[in-house]
Amino acid sequence: MRVADVERASGLSRHTLRFYEARGLIAAPQRAANNYRIYPPQVLEQLAFIRETQGMGFSLEEIGELLRLRREARLDCAQGALLLQGKLQEVEQRLRQLRRLRNYLRAERDRLRDSALAHGLPLAPELQRRR
Repeated sequence: MRVADVERASGLSRHTLRFYEARGLIAAPQRAANNYRIYPPQVLEQLAFIRETQGMGFSLEEIGELLRLRREARLDCAQGALLLQGKLQEVEQRLRQLRRLRNYLRAERDRLRDSALAHGLPLAPELQRRR
């Protein structure tokens, strides 16, 4: 597959493809006689995996490690469980931070809302309902 084909099929730019190559996330493509980059069809699966795991919050470094272990057929169940446990702990920490932020934002919203009411200022309809 030529770069344009991979771009079209994956939705990623050629710059992103080269960036992934440089990071070792995908293998450097072969070169055609005209020096065009020719990617193997399985690159689309790799790119889909990268996008999916990024969407789940994995860093490119973590994704690179997962891909390396997959390529070397060294990702066993225990190792996979350990990697996921680490990510789960990160998610739990982030959830705690987000809950604190939510509580702070709610308290500030209520304080400002009450202040506006005390000063007789009009409220937006969304603020008239207390949540």
